[in-house]
Amino acid sequence: MGTINIGLLGAGTVGGGVVKALGKRAKYFKNELGLDLKLTRIVDKDADRFAALPVDDAICSGDAGDILNDDSISIVIELAGGTGFARTFVLDALARGKHVVTANKALIAEHGPEIFEAAVKAGVSVYFEASVGGGMPVIKAIREGLIGNDIFCIRTIINGTCNYILTRMTAEGLPFDDVLKQAQEKGYAEADPVLDVEGGDTGHKTAILASLACGGYVPYGKFPIEGITKIAKEDIEFAAELGYVIKLLGVIKNATSGLDIRVHPAMLHKGHILASVSDVFNAVLLEGDAVGQILIYGRGAGEMPTASAVVSDIVDVARNIKSDSPIRIPMDYYRRDREIGIIPTGQGSGRYYLRFTVCDTPGVLASISSRLSDAGISVASVMQKEGAAEGSVPLIIITHSAPEHGVRKAIMEIEKEQYIRAETRLIRIED
Repeated sequence: MGTINIGLLGAGTVGGGVVKALGKRAKYFKNELGLDLKLTRIVDKDADRFAALPVDDAICSGDAGDILNDDSISIVIELAGGTGFARTFVLDALARGKHVVTANKALIAEHGPEIFEAAVKAGVSVYFEASVGGGMPVIKAIREGLIGNDIFCIRTIINGTCNYILTRMTAEGLPFDDVLKQAQEKGYAEADPVLDVEGGDTGHKTAILASLACGGYVPYGKFPIEGITKIAKEDIEFAAELGYVIKLLGVIKNATSGLDIRVHPAMLHKGHILASVSDVFNAVLLEGDAVGQILIYGRGAGEMPTASAVVSDIVDVARNIKSDSPIRIPMDYYRRDREIGIIPTGQGSGRYYLRFTVCDTPGVLASISSRLSDAGISVASVMQKEGAAEGSVPLIIITHSAPEHGVRKAIMEIEKEQYIRAETRLIRIED
């Protein structure tokens, strides 16, 4: 078996980690695995990045065409990010018969069918372990380790920025904006954090996991996504008094009426296995019919954890090439005509935390309880606190399991009352 040449697009944080990891492990791959992997070309618009990396004799340039036009390159690593240029580059690479390894979750979540169809047509593969969970081998676990299971439930904390913010809000009693600024200063949040804090990043990863677990295509944008920007420090404090912590979850559940998939903040009981996942760490809790529960936990981002996942994919592709099995793990089910039916927004059921901000007058609790009862919503517990603002108090109600559309309809009716002083806060409780 000859040398397997590799081209890398993107020498930023993760790309730099890949260069380092490949250089460090090259002798092991060759001597112990029989895989002679050579990083032949590295492309990045910022030429200053090359000087800081152990590029050896790799040809460094700023033109992505140098990788595409090099017929000796068998594996292309795409770490440019985004869904514009990266999509065009990946499709061109596949059309030229090159295998692709990517960490681009947005690309897979939003253009997966097009990309996998192109790979099947060209007889090559696309690997994307680093797109979900950084260094955690989540995708490999689903595609290979748990292939003997019907995976019927996935709950995941999969965005380190949001988990750090919620952890600090809980530990320090600070408001969202203060902790976000703190996260940006530490490098845990982007200068423009919208994709993270509004739930989009978690949504991309959840769509990928759902597609893999269900053996079909779950389109990003077809399920509800809610971020953490509306979580107040008061909600964190009230949750703690009730024995809960608040986390941003991606939830995937197989139900008889379809797939229940959603991204939103949720209250977890302090004894829940995911409740202790803190700071920038990620976790994926999978439940299969044969294996039961499995928790995969680790660093979901960062230079070397993500590079670890990319290198793992490179080795898998190289083994496939060596064994003349280029598409050993087929992805042809991930296509538009295999779209999975999703339960419409609001059709699911669950328990809810409701925080009403109300006028501090007699009869308010009775009125709200009556409205909820009329909507068929049973109250499990009530907590009323003295208000910080003169004349208004927070009223917290925990419901028993109820249809979401019924709860939201009842809230709309209650908010028409003059005793309501602010928008009602609803947080799902995940058991």
